Amino acid sequence: MKGPLMTHLLSIRQSIAKRRRTVIGVTISLAVGGVAVFAAASFSRTAPAVAGQPRGMRVSDDAVTLAEGVPQWNVLKFGKAVTAQVHWTDPVTARVRIDERRAARIGSPLSGRVTGVFVELGQHVKKGNPLFSVMSTDIAALRSEASKAAADLDVARVQYTRVHEMVQAQLLPGKDELAAGAQRRQAELSLTGIQARIGALRVAARKDNEFVVSAPRDGVVVEKNLLPAQEVSTDGTLMQIADVSDVWVVADVFESDAVGLEAGTSTRITVPSLPGFSAEVRVDSVSSVVDPTRHSVLVKARLPNAAGKLRPNEYADMRFRIQLPASAVEIAASALVSDGAAQSVYVEESPGHFVRRKIVAGPARDGKVVISEGLRCGERIVEEGGILLDNQIEISH
Repeated sequence: MKGPLMTHLLSIRQSIAKRRRTVIGVTISLAVGGVAVFAAASFSRTAPAVAGQPRGMRVSDDAVTLAEGVPQWNVLKFGKAVTAQVHWTDPVTARVRIDERRAARIGSPLSGRVTGVFVELGQHVKKGNPLFSVMSTDIAALRSEASKAAADLDVARVQYTRVHEMVQAQLLPGKDELAAGAQRRQAELSLTGIQARIGALRVAARKDNEFVVSAPRDGVVVEKNLLPAQEVSTDGTLMQIADVSDVWVVADVFESDAVGLEAGTSTRITVPSLPGFSAEVRVDSVSSVVDPTRHSVLVKARLPNAAGKLRPNEYADMRFRIQLPASAVEIAASALVSDGAAQSVYVEESPGHFVRRKIVAGPARDGKVVISEGLRCGERIVEEGGILLDNQIEISH
């Protein structure tokens, strides 16, 4: 009995000891964790040392001051703002257009089918030259009405003559002559009306059901929208004839570049397809409305074209002579520094002290740019190396 009882008591003692060791381990772990949390909460990292400004350079919000002899002077190039002179802008792509006040749009006066086309695009024509012919049942019907009206008029005239003679012979009363006269006048009016309708078509007869459309004026065929056997109606333009002895040169100028442009501004026009051609004229009109899609302004100038060298729809280039404000100055385009929203230049306000100043600049041309606001004539600016100063200001912040 002693053997089993002792064994049982020994097992109980070992179990109690194991539990005691587990409780002690958990207690120690909790204590260590609490100490770690406390240490983390009370820990503070030492802030890194603030980088000092480069030796010989002092930087503020919008200015940089350089001491004599520092290396930065070697990358800077200087210039002065000078009075801006009247200048020609960069070329703007334009196109040659006809003067629509000296053009005629031609369509078919009646529906039908084209049987012939007698002119080509770009061909010179004279007033009355045949342009195209159309076969139409409508013209046949009109001519049939005209023939019937003419026959009715012949009958009415004969009838009136007969009644008049019988009235003179006192074989009929006078009222019959009045009625016959009214019938004759009605027949005359019917024939005159139909003839006027045919005349208004301004076409020449070719066959009973065919007519020819002729040129209403001298000019050049600048538009042609028909082919033989094509079905046509009374809607739309089939041809356009224009006098091209004068043409328009038209440009779409971006609204930001249209500042200062007005009627009377000088413009110099060149045409890539005509080497050596150049003409200087005055701007006739500048649109008061900005195109909502392209944000451009339409500028037009009339150009004499007696020799016919300028062809409608070809490209041209326009330069404009801009009169600048008296305060406008000109600087090297390389002096501009941009942050994407605004443009600036660095001005040396005192020896070695450069201030970043916002300006209003026009488009660059031949390495120069006109400044309308922000600079005065004679001020010394950084022409090259301004980006270095700009970067230093950004780094210091």
